[in-house]
Amino acid sequence: MSQSKYDQRTEANIATLQTDFADRVGQWLAEARKQGLNPYIHFGSRGVATQEELHKKFLAGGPKAVAPEHSYHCYGRAFDWVNITDPDGGDKGLAWDDDKAYAKGTKIAEQFDIRGIGAGDNDHLQDSHFPTFADLPKTEFGGFPTVGLA
Repeated sequence: MSQSKYDQRTEANIATLQTDFADRVGQWLAEARKQGLNPYIHFGSRGVATQEELHKKFLAGGPKAVAPEHSYHCYGRAFDWVNITDPDGGDKGLAWDDDKAYAKGTKIAEQFDIRGIGAGDNDHLQDSHFPTFADLPKTEFGGFPTVGLA
């Protein structure tokens, strides 16, 4: 993919988030770029059915995914990102295992009330206005502008 394609997909995924959170994510993105990162947001909000499928795969031994009611993605208040090292390098140009980039992005996020949830899921950032999933507005569950791109 080219840089412009990554940028288009990033913007489309930001547009899936709750408006107040999306504004802060946009600020994070600009600051991360200013500080030398090149984030690609590959997941924004996630539909309940998609999250349920990911959770079933997790229970069967797949990548970490919580139940939909516990997922900030299902409220439009989380995103997953990766640093782009070579926009023309396809999947090889994405730094999936770059703990240093994730740590830097997470540190930058804190100034915008966005937080990470730890090294076990370091590509995931969420709205820190809601300390736990129980604090998320129930009215937002499954309701956000659009469903994110995969």
